[in-house]
Amino acid sequence: MKNYWKQFAGWVTGLRPNLFQRARLKLTALYISIVAVILIFFSLTLFYSLSKNIRDNFEGNFSDDVTQELVIAKTTDQLQTTIFFIDLIILFVSSGLSYFLAGKTLKPIQQAMEKQKQFTADASHELRTPLAVIQTNLEVALREKEWDKEKARILIMSAIDEVKLMAKMTQDLLALSKLENKQEIYSLSRINLAQIAEQTIRKMQNIAIKNKIQLSATHSNAVFIKGDAEAVQQLITNIVGNAIKFTPAGGSVDITVGRHNAKAIIRVQDTGIGIAKEDLPHVFERFYRADKVRGHGGGAGLGLSIAQEIVRKHNGTINIESEIGKGTLVTIVFPAVS
Repeated sequence: MKNYWKQFAGWVTGLRPNLFQRARLKLTALYISIVAVILIFFSLTLFYSLSKNIRDNFEGNFSDDVTQELVIAKTTDQLQTTIFFIDLIILFVSSGLSYFLAGKTLKPIQQAMEKQKQFTADASHELRTPLAVIQTNLEVALREKEWDKEKARILIMSAIDEVKLMAKMTQDLLALSKLENKQEIYSLSRINLAQIAEQTIRKMQNIAIKNKIQLSATHSNAVFIKGDAEAVQQLITNIVGNAIKFTPAGGSVDITVGRHNAKAIIRVQDTGIGIAKEDLPHVFERFYRADKVRGHGGGAGLGLSIAQEIVRKHNGTINIESEIGKGTLVTIVFPAVS
């Protein structure tokens, strides 16, 4: 019996309007009120105007005034009834339209709020893991009666790694927030993509060697765009860093920079583990990491979100093609300048 009551209570709770449903109903009521006020004004104006026309048309058409007044009164009543029913129909239709429009009006706000809630939940989840590791290490250290120097060093290094991970995550979150809120001010100038790609190769060569990855670049002598050199370098670093991270030892990452018509094109091709077809539409979402990739080396899943925002700020496009076990191709296109 208790289970039935619980089910009933859950059903009743589900019927309670949430915040956006209440806002939608209030906005619907506001729309209907505005329509009703306008409708009353026009209906009264129309009624008095037509009543005057009826009286003017009927006056002098009857032998006695009593019959004339009766006909005018009856016609006026019919007019009043007709206008009333038309108003009811208009109000009924406008109620449905108002509810629909209120939903359309509030939907972007609702989606933004849901994204914010999801973002908070994801950020909390991502921060909880390194904090748990640090807490565990400290608790282990406290329980130790006799300190072993090597064991202490391992615990401290593990804690430092987790702190670095959290620092990187907060740095990425701040960068992404600035990009999305248009707080990041870029210093736009004529920059050479080929040169920036070459600088990125040099900067990341040691990481590639450590992971036993062959990192190479093919480019034209000069491919120019109008952009922020530091932001574009961060963009290429993020993409190449991802490629190295998810490419097994012995694999390769190739960067190609070229120009086609009025477009400057960067391609980053790797021989990595690839991304599943069902995951591709979500790779630019914050904190999104495919299940097969989760845990395969750190990161909070913010690099591609930041990359996408940087590309957007430069009026470019970014596209990812991938196949499990065969690798990934990232193509970035910018408007080229001479």
